[in-house]
Amino acid sequence: MNTLALEALIEEESRIKPKSDVISLEVIQGCIRKNKDSQKIVYEHYYKKMYAICYRYAGNSDDAKDLLQDGFIKLFDKLHINIEITSVDAWIRKLFTNHCLDFVRSAYKKYMVNQSEWDENMQDKLADTQEVSDTWLDLYESENILKALAQLRPDYRVVLNLYAVENLSHQEIADFLGIKHATSRSKLLRARASLKKILQKNGK
Repeated sequence: MNTLALEALIEEESRIKPKSDVISLEVIQGCIRKNKDSQKIVYEHYYKKMYAICYRYAGNSDDAKDLLQDGFIKLFDKLHINIEITSVDAWIRKLFTNHCLDFVRSAYKKYMVNQSEWDENMQDKLADTQEVSDTWLDLYESENILKALAQLRPDYRVVLNLYAVENLSHQEIADFLGIKHATSRSKLLRARASLKKILQKNGK
């Protein structure tokens, strides 16, 4: 697939640098022992980057802050002595991403309870015949894309995140959200179109 230029989302998160490059083994061991000072160091090291991930999925600061808090509680609960110091960053990112995915799956289902779905034949037709180019995204700063993403309908934002950022296939998205393959494809198309309109309206 086209890199979707929404790799800019990941790049935006990558530019948020922690105070130091590496968390020491001593600090990790302190967290395993539930040492509050060590936990504070880890929190201050990662909270900006993890907040960016939470915000990308939540789409608003209140839910993002809740996800962030719950994510760190889960982190300190699951951090174990067998984790390798070289894999801590990847492990923490995966933990927060999975935590956010649990949230969006639940939020998606609640949102769709009150939304009327397209006729399935129309979804199939749209998914099979329409393609949307993503080259226009290169015109926009990643910060503006993040803001526009937050303005998308929740179901569009979820599918777009799963497809463009997490690199899930339409079948994987369908299985994850409990929807049809064609529904995932049609929502992605509509998400892209809506994102383009929002960005054009907001300006560069």
